[in-house]
Amino acid sequence: MSGARGVGTLALALALLPATGVAQTWRSATATRQVRGEQRLEVNVEFAAGTFRLSPGDPGSLYRTDVRYDQEMFASETRYDAKRGHLLVKLTPDDRLRDFQFDVDTPQYLDLALSPVVPTDLTLEFGIAKAELELGDLSMRQLSLKTGASENVVRFSAVNRMECRKLEIAVGAAELLVEGLGNARCRDISLAGGAGSIVLDFTGAWTNTLQSEAEIVVGFGSLTLRLPEDLGVEVRMTRFLASFAKEGFERRGSRYVSPNYDQARAHLLLHVKAALGDIDVEWVPSR
Repeated sequence: MSGARGVGTLALALALLPATGVAQTWRSATATRQVRGEQRLEVNVEFAAGTFRLSPGDPGSLYRTDVRYDQEMFASETRYDAKRGHLLVKLTPDDRLRDFQFDVDTPQYLDLALSPVVPTDLTLEFGIAKAELELGDLSMRQLSLKTGASENVVRFSAVNRMECRKLEIAVGAAELLVEGLGNARCRDISLAGGAGSIVLDFTGAWTNTLQSEAEIVVGFGSLTLRLPEDLGVEVRMTRFLASFAKEGFERRGSRYVSPNYDQARAHLLLHVKAALGDIDVEWVPSR
């Protein structure tokens, strides 16, 4: 739970600050760079408030950012280090202004499009934000996502172009929907949740040999697992005052396994630790 406790520091600071009469001055900016033989790209995003969207872009464009922000309260920065292959994108509160309260429904936004053909490592951190991530069809090697008081939708609508090393998500008091995890091609998945509603959808084009392992730690709130019927699933559960819907599983000692586990070609091992709340399972017909 340490990861979940550490999430949302920026969001909490923003929420507790009193309002002020600072005027709003909106500014828009765009930054882009073409692919120039890059073998990998490391992306770091810090986004304090508003709406953040990420999606695959043109294959020949390494990245493109479009931002609209209140320059009286926020500072925007896009910086690319060609030697390191590192892209930094920031939209954070101006250091001179700390006495404001920000509206989550602001028209402030940041759109980021990445080349789908360049292997990419993503590190994303959000404060009071709405995040819409379309990661399908990217060449994503790994993802680290930390969110505070936010609404987050992460989709893998198409198959990841390469095998993913690690997918790591830590959420605070947030709503989170992750769709198409079978398309992510990630062997190592971890999620730490504080409070809120979390839906993990493991549907997608599971490869025959993929063996994925997910560690899920949740505190308060609800967790929904959407599992494809043809996937071999094993659940190892540790819970305290948390309910678990066991329908569709067979119990083998301390484990719960899907009836097709021994015959399935692709397998998912779930380590679930839950304190309070409900753990629901939805079995999705195979496509």
